Amino acid sequence: MKALQILIVLAVGYLLGSVLPALIIGKMLNGVDIRKYGSGNPGTTNVLRTMGIGPAILVFTIDVLKGVVATLFAKIVMPDDVVLGVTLAGFAVICGHNWPLYFGFRGGKAVATSIGVALVATPVITLIVIALALIVLVIKRYMSLTSIVGSILYFLVILIFAREYWFLALIIMVVIIIRHRENIKRLLNGTERKIGERVKLQ
Repeated sequence: MKALQILIVLAVGYLLGSVLPALIIGKMLNGVDIRKYGSGNPGTTNVLRTMGIGPAILVFTIDVLKGVVATLFAKIVMPDDVVLGVTLAGFAVICGHNWPLYFGFRGGKAVATSIGVALVATPVITLIVIALALIVLVIKRYMSLTSIVGSILYFLVILIFAREYWFLALIIMVVIIIRHRENIKRLLNGTERKIGERVKLQ
């Protein structure tokens, strides 16, 4: 029975994560594949640069909700082992976003989706980390740096206050850092774009 629960949680999480609103909205509003413009990433920041704040807010909201729904579903399916269920759902929905079944396994970086997962797992800690990460964004204006710092802070705070979710926090941190490896190179080279810079859709 537990094996079936795990399979259901993983399958639902992955399939839900594979829905990429940035690609869908890009096609609907502009008839473009957002992965061919700006940074090439189908996420909130690239949508903000290429299509503006309205579509970016919509993309961010849906991506967060993917993480929320996947983890809440896991809590329902695995009520006797919530931590395992939430961790598995988080892993699956993040993988789905990064390597989506419906879009040729070319996805985003799962920052917003990870926020959704973390909000269900550890809401208070997540809100505190978001507030701290936003300070980095205001000062440096690099979304990539903010995301990386936020994931590291989340892992460290989880180790202190909510150790049962340490593996989930580790997954989030490692995936975000790996998916931002090109951003890290650009940050070191001084060529990373800041928030507010626009890219025209041709």
